[in-house]
Amino acid sequence: MARFSVLATPALVGLLLAGCSAGFGQAPASLPAAGGDDLQTVSDAADSLVANRSSASQDARAAIGVTDALGSIIRDVSNTERILSGGAHPPKQHAGTRGVFSQSLLVLNPGGGDVSGYCQSSAGYSLKGIPSLDETFGWQSGVYSNGARVSGDHGFSTWSANTSGEAVEAPIGGLSVVRKGNASCPMIAPMFSVRGATANEAFSIPIMLTYRHGTLWNLSLSNARFAGGESVDVAMSSGRPPSLAGFITRGSTELATFHTNAYGKGTLTITSTGAQYAIADWIVTGTP
Repeated sequence: MARFSVLATPALVGLLLAGCSAGFGQAPASLPAAGGDDLQTVSDAADSLVANRSSASQDARAAIGVTDALGSIIRDVSNTERILSGGAHPPKQHAGTRGVFSQSLLVLNPGGGDVSGYCQSSAGYSLKGIPSLDETFGWQSGVYSNGARVSGDHGFSTWSANTSGEAVEAPIGGLSVVRKGNASCPMIAPMFSVRGATANEAFSIPIMLTYRHGTLWNLSLSNARFAGGESVDVAMSSGRPPSLAGFITRGSTELATFHTNAYGKGTLTITSTGAQYAIADWIVTGTP
């Protein structure tokens, strides 16, 4: 479910968006092969299988974290832009998801002319987690200062900011959202954070989002950084409405790709295994 409330003063408009929307044991010791390096013992094969599974799980965890980090930004701005534009709304089946719990606040400061400043804070997580990985994935992120919305002709608007935060993990059922601080822009501290994380990865994502009548029209990233060394590139299709393709890499290795429509519904595919995860409202929610 989703709940929207609007806070307004002559100088400050706040948009509060609240949405209710496997491990392996130690590998057996390997015995040396008697016939040379080209021979492999049964234990060697078992070691290799465990190592490959572990690597694949790590790839999936990293890719889900990157996808959720980017998605947490897009979903809040997109929801707010649809409210502000009073224009196109997503089909009913794309209007949010029951698979995610999140809380967020976006404060819009009307400025001069067509330019407004904004700040934003959000935190959330997938409700069911990913049983095959025995993890719940979530995020805490925000635009704490210097965000800008520029409205233009023909129903276009562009949002730009440098978003920072953390992608987080915990055993399934281990995450919750905590609210603190006051609504302001700039924000002295994040309004929302997650509690219970057992792993986290900091990120910084400079982003620009363009909308037409409330629907995502274009997206560009510049030098997004993740503490684990991942990077993400995106490309929008030329269709109308467009779709989005993303490519997640670490160094020269492709970890995963994802494809969504303009409302954030799609699939994340892990390159090393072909495993797929469902994306709804820009967040990874489980298996298809």
